[in-house]
Amino acid sequence: MQPIDGLAEEYMQLVVQAELANDKVSKLRQLLIERVLIDGAHPPRATKTKALAGEIYELRVSQPTEVSVDTGIALRIWRACERAGMPDLFGRLFRKVETFVLAGGAEKILREKLPEGAPRNLRTLYARAVTVKDLSPSLEVRRREKKDAEAA
Repeated sequence: MQPIDGLAEEYMQLVVQAELANDKVSKLRQLLIERVLIDGAHPPRATKTKALAGEIYELRVSQPTEVSVDTGIALRIWRACERAGMPDLFGRLFRKVETFVLAGGAEKILREKLPEGAPRNLRTLYARAVTVKDLSPSLEVRRREKKDAEAA
């Protein structure tokens, strides 16, 4: 066997080992995420995060979401609010950056009774304009500080 074949053989064996290790890590990661989501608690002011502490490690799982706004439909909402004589209502639902993004409190406005004179199809248009997509949860595993471990 030539020296290159020996290196190639070693490489191929390591690739197989790495794939097996990645598979094990992936399965263990999923198990840890499930345990944290079931048994964990929300830390203060972290509504999209759950944490679970052991004696040595603390695990945190965050489930981010991605919100996108359909610019064309947002513009229709803007025009409808303009026609209704309520341009400020649009500004309470969306704010413009390079495109439209949700304004803080938009969901609350739509859950409550809409202001007098608001476009009658505002909720329908809003539902078409805004898409919320759950993203893959992230997992953080970190060693706990001595004082944290003793307090638990």
